[in-house]
Amino acid sequence: MPLNWDLSSLADAMDLAIQSIEAELQLEQAVYGLDARSELQLQALLAAQLSKSYEVAREVHYPSSFGAKLTHRRRCDMVLSPRGRPLKLDRAPATLFDAPDLCPPENALWLEVKVAYQFREGGVRHAGYGQQWRGAVVSDLVKMEGESAIHEAALVLIVFNESKDVLEKDLGLFEDVLMRKEVLAGFRHVRSVGIWERMGHRWCSVAVWPTIQR
Repeated sequence: MPLNWDLSSLADAMDLAIQSIEAELQLEQAVYGLDARSELQLQALLAAQLSKSYEVAREVHYPSSFGAKLTHRRRCDMVLSPRGRPLKLDRAPATLFDAPDLCPPENALWLEVKVAYQFREGGVRHAGYGQQWRGAVVSDLVKMEGESAIHEAALVLIVFNESKDVLEKDLGLFEDVLMRKEVLAGFRHVRSVGIWERMGHRWCSVAVWPTIQR
Protein backbone atom coordinates (compact mmCIF):
# COMPACT_ATOMS: atom_id res chain seq x y z
CA MET A 1 0.00 0.00 0.00
CA PRO A 2 1.30 3.50 -0.83
CA LEU A 3 2.24 5.68 2.11
CA ASN A 4 0.25 8.80 2.86
CA TRP A 5 2.78 11.61 2.99
CA ASP A 6 2.02 14.63 5.19
CA LEU A 7 3.03 17.65 3.11
CA SER A 8 2.37 20.04 5.98
CA SER A 9 5.03 18.20 8.01
CA LEU A 10 7.34 18.29 4.99
CA ALA A 11 6.85 22.06 4.67
CA ASP A 12 7.65 22.38 8.40
CA ALA A 13 10.85 20.34 7.92
CA MET A 14 11.90 22.54 5.00
CA ASP A 15 11.14 25.65 7.04
CA LEU A 16 13.40 24.39 9.84
CA ALA A 17 16.08 23.50 7.29
CA ILE A 18 16.12 27.03 5.86
CA GLN A 19 16.08 28.56 9.35
CA SER A 20 19.10 26.43 10.28
CA ILE A 21 21.07 27.35 7.14
CA GLU A 22 20.22 31.05 7.50
CA ALA A 23 21.25 31.01 11.19
CA GLU A 24 24.65 29.56 10.24
CA LEU A 25 25.15 32.24 7.59
CA GLN A 26 24.24 34.99 10.06
CA LEU A 27 26.59 33.54 12.69
CA GLU A 28 29.40 33.55 10.11
CA GLN A 29 28.37 37.05 9.02
CA ALA A 30 28.66 35.65 5.50
CA VAL A 31 29.01 38.16 2.68
CA TYR A 32 26.79 36.06 0.43
CA GLY A 33 23.44 34.71 1.58
CA LEU A 34 21.15 31.88 0.62
CA ASP A 35 19.88 33.89 -2.32
CA ALA A 36 23.38 33.81 -3.89
CA ARG A 37 23.15 30.02 -4.22
CA SER A 38 22.17 28.39 -7.50
CA GLU A 39 19.21 26.05 -7.79
CA LEU A 40 21.47 22.97 -7.63
CA GLN A 41 23.32 24.32 -4.60
CA LEU A 42 20.04 25.02 -2.78
CA GLN A 43 18.77 21.53 -3.62
CA ALA A 44 21.95 20.04 -2.12
CA LEU A 45 21.67 22.17 1.05
CA LEU A 46 18.03 21.24 1.47
CA ALA A 47 18.72 17.53 0.87
CA ALA A 48 21.47 17.52 3.52
CA GLN A 49 19.09 19.02 6.09
CA LEU A 50 16.14 16.78 5.17
CA SER A 51 18.33 13.68 5.49
CA LYS A 52 18.03 14.13 9.26
CA SER A 53 14.35 13.14 9.00
CA TYR A 54 14.06 11.20 5.72
CA GLU A 55 16.06 9.04 3.34
CA VAL A 56 16.88 11.40 0.45
CA ALA A 57 17.81 10.38 -3.11
CA ARG A 58 18.91 12.98 -5.66
CA GLU A 59 18.52 13.04 -9.45
CA VAL A 60 16.42 9.86 -9.60
CA HIS A 61 15.32 8.52 -12.97
CA TYR A 62 11.57 8.53 -13.56
CA PRO A 63 10.09 5.00 -13.72
CA SER A 64 8.48 5.56 -17.14
CA SER A 65 11.92 6.06 -18.71
CA PHE A 66 13.16 2.60 -17.67
CA GLY A 67 14.96 0.82 -20.51
CA ALA A 68 16.23 3.99 -22.17
CA LYS A 69 19.90 4.97 -22.12
CA LEU A 70 20.82 6.55 -18.78
CA THR A 71 21.79 9.78 -20.53
CA HIS A 72 18.31 9.95 -22.13
CA ARG A 73 16.28 9.22 -19.02
CA ARG A 74 14.34 12.03 -17.34
CA ARG A 75 15.25 12.65 -13.72
CA CYS A 76 13.46 13.93 -10.64
CA ASP A 77 15.28 16.43 -8.42
CA MET A 78 14.69 14.69 -5.10
CA VAL A 79 12.88 11.60 -3.79
CA LEU A 80 12.08 11.04 -0.11
CA SER A 81 11.45 7.74 1.62
CA PRO A 82 11.05 6.82 5.31
CA ARG A 83 14.16 6.69 7.51
CA GLY A 84 15.81 3.29 7.27
CA ARG A 85 14.16 2.53 3.92
CA PRO A 86 16.30 3.87 1.06
CA LEU A 87 14.64 4.18 -2.32
CA LYS A 88 14.79 1.09 -4.55
CA LEU A 89 16.58 2.24 -7.71
CA ASP A 90 16.00 0.56 -11.07
CA ARG A 91 19.33 1.46 -12.66
CA ALA A 92 21.22 -1.46 -11.07
CA PRO A 93 20.27 -5.09 -10.35
CA ALA A 94 19.64 -6.14 -6.76
CA THR A 95 22.63 -7.38 -4.74
CA LEU A 96 23.19 -9.12 -1.41
CA PHE A 97 24.41 -5.82 0.02
CA ASP A 98 21.18 -3.90 -0.57
CA ALA A 99 19.23 -2.68 2.47
CA PRO A 100 16.72 -5.37 3.52
CA ASP A 101 13.67 -3.13 3.27
CA LEU A 102 14.05 -0.85 0.25
CA CYS A 103 11.23 1.59 -0.49
CA PRO A 104 9.52 1.02 -3.86
CA PRO A 105 8.84 4.07 -6.08
CA GLU A 106 5.10 4.00 -5.39
CA ASN A 107 5.71 4.45 -1.64
CA ALA A 108 8.17 7.32 -2.01
CA LEU A 109 7.49 11.04 -2.30
CA TRP A 110 8.81 12.49 -5.56
CA LEU A 111 9.75 16.17 -5.52
CA GLU A 112 10.66 18.64 -8.21
CA VAL A 113 12.47 21.50 -6.46
CA LYS A 114 12.66 24.84 -8.26
CA VAL A 115 13.86 28.30 -7.24
CA ALA A 116 12.62 31.80 -8.14
CA TYR A 117 14.59 34.98 -7.42
CA GLN A 118 13.00 38.43 -7.54
CA PHE A 119 16.40 40.17 -7.67
CA ARG A 120 19.84 39.47 -9.09
CA GLU A 121 23.19 40.40 -7.54
CA GLY A 122 23.45 44.14 -7.08
CA GLY A 123 19.75 44.48 -6.25
CA VAL A 124 18.69 44.52 -9.91
CA ARG A 125 15.22 43.13 -10.51
CA HIS A 126 15.41 39.74 -12.16
CA ALA A 127 13.96 40.09 -15.67
CA GLY A 128 13.10 36.38 -15.72
CA TYR A 129 11.36 36.32 -12.33
CA GLY A 130 7.91 35.67 -13.80
CA GLN A 131 9.20 33.10 -16.28
CA GLN A 132 10.84 31.19 -13.43
CA TRP A 133 7.32 30.45 -12.19
CA ARG A 134 5.67 29.74 -15.51
CA GLY A 135 8.20 27.82 -17.61
CA ALA A 136 10.03 24.76 -16.32
CA VAL A 137 7.88 24.64 -13.18
CA VAL A 138 4.68 23.90 -15.10
CA SER A 139 6.42 21.35 -17.36
CA ASP A 140 7.79 19.56 -14.30
CA LEU A 141 4.31 19.29 -12.82
CA VAL A 142 2.94 17.90 -16.07
CA LYS A 143 5.84 15.43 -16.21
CA MET A 144 5.14 14.14 -12.70
CA GLU A 145 1.39 13.89 -13.19
CA GLY A 146 1.84 11.47 -16.08
CA GLU A 147 3.96 8.96 -14.12
CA SER A 148 1.70 5.97 -13.43
CA ALA A 149 4.24 4.30 -11.10
CA ILE A 150 4.36 7.37 -8.86
CA HIS A 151 1.50 7.68 -6.40
CA GLU A 152 2.60 10.74 -4.42
CA ALA A 153 4.53 13.71 -5.77
CA ALA A 154 4.83 17.42 -5.17
CA LEU A 155 6.33 20.61 -6.50
CA VAL A 156 8.57 22.53 -4.10
CA LEU A 157 9.16 26.16 -5.03
CA ILE A 158 11.77 28.13 -3.09
CA VAL A 159 11.08 31.84 -3.56
CA PHE A 160 13.30 34.79 -2.66
CA ASN A 161 11.53 38.15 -2.63
CA GLU A 162 11.13 41.44 -0.84
CA SER A 163 7.88 40.95 1.10
CA LYS A 164 5.14 38.51 2.06
CA ASP A 165 2.63 40.67 0.15
CA VAL A 166 4.60 40.15 -3.08
CA LEU A 167 4.82 36.43 -2.32
CA GLU A 168 1.07 36.04 -1.79
CA LYS A 169 0.27 37.91 -4.99
CA ASP A 170 2.74 35.82 -7.00
CA LEU A 171 1.52 32.52 -5.56
CA GLY A 172 -2.01 33.44 -6.63
CA LEU A 173 -0.85 34.38 -10.13
CA PHE A 174 1.07 31.12 -10.42
CA GLU A 175 -1.98 29.08 -9.45
CA ASP A 176 -3.96 30.97 -12.11
CA VAL A 177 -1.35 29.81 -14.65
CA LEU A 178 -1.78 26.21 -13.46
CA MET A 179 -5.55 26.46 -13.90
CA ARG A 180 -5.24 27.90 -17.42
CA LYS A 181 -2.85 25.12 -18.42
CA GLU A 182 -5.12 22.52 -16.78
CA VAL A 183 -2.37 21.29 -14.48
CA LEU A 184 -3.81 19.52 -11.47
CA ALA A 185 -2.29 20.55 -8.13
CA GLY A 186 -3.67 20.44 -4.62
CA PHE A 187 -3.71 22.85 -1.68
CA ARG A 188 -0.42 24.63 -1.16
CA HIS A 189 1.62 24.64 2.05
CA VAL A 190 3.73 27.77 2.53
CA ARG A 191 6.40 28.64 5.07
CA SER A 192 8.49 31.85 5.15
CA VAL A 193 11.79 32.68 6.85
CA GLY A 194 13.18 36.18 7.24
CA ILE A 195 16.72 36.50 5.84
CA TRP A 196 19.38 39.19 5.94
CA GLU A 197 18.85 41.57 3.06
CA ARG A 198 21.88 41.56 0.77
CA MET A 199 20.47 42.07 -2.72
CA GLY A 200 16.84 43.07 -2.12
CA HIS A 201 15.42 39.81 -0.76
CA ARG A 202 14.10 39.88 2.79
CA TRP A 203 12.21 36.58 2.74
CA CYS A 204 12.94 33.02 1.69
CA SER A 205 9.70 31.07 1.32
CA VAL A 206 8.94 27.45 0.56
CA ALA A 207 5.68 26.58 -1.21
CA VAL A 208 4.71 22.92 -1.61
CA TRP A 209 1.94 21.78 -3.96
CA PRO A 210 0.87 18.12 -4.14
CA THR A 211 0.33 16.92 -7.68
CA ILE A 212 -2.81 15.05 -8.59
CA GLN A 213 -1.53 11.88 -10.22
CA ARG A 214 -3.54 10.93 -13.30
